[in-house]
Amino acid sequence: MLLGIKGDRLPSQPEVEYMVKMLQEDYGNLPIGELDLAFELMVKGKLDENPETYQNFSVLYLSRMMGSYARFMTANYVPIIPEDKQIELPKEDLDLDYIYQIYLKNPVSYEDIFMGLSAFKIIHERKLFEYDATQIYKLTIEAIKNKDKREAKKILADEDRIEILCKRMVVKLYFEQLKTKQ
Repeated sequence: MLLGIKGDRLPSQPEVEYMVKMLQEDYGNLPIGELDLAFELMVKGKLDENPETYQNFSVLYLSRMMGSYARFMTANYVPIIPEDKQIELPKEDLDLDYIYQIYLKNPVSYEDIFMGLSAFKIIHERKLFEYDATQIYKLTIEAIKNKDKREAKKILADEDRIEILCKRMVVKLYFEQLKTKQ
């Protein structure tokens, strides 16, 4: 044992039972590792109580040790600041050129353009590409109708999906226009 108590000086069974009951009632919310840490800090002299047991581990010693441990933890408490799950990037950091370079390396259908909606937002806000919404809608509907009839019917019944596909169509046309200018 860390405290150096020999066999004949160990607490009696009733004393052990009382200590267990005290720990459960007063410190039941602490994980077992905290109790282990309290003993370790006490033995190393890091707590504000005398670590000497005088060959007598008692309820009083345990109580003093746990009180000292609580003071130590309060004095050394460092709050954990949770990291943001998602960092909001300024518009300037969303690099349209990066999205375009990925598109050039692997031209895909308008539906599958990497970060297509982010690209549309940049194109639209910066007015980089003039388009007629009616014409974009017609092109998108035409592309949908070229799909499997069941899939097309499902898409055509979903207005939100059509709107997203129209935005992606704008991105595709913008990228194709950039490609012809090179």
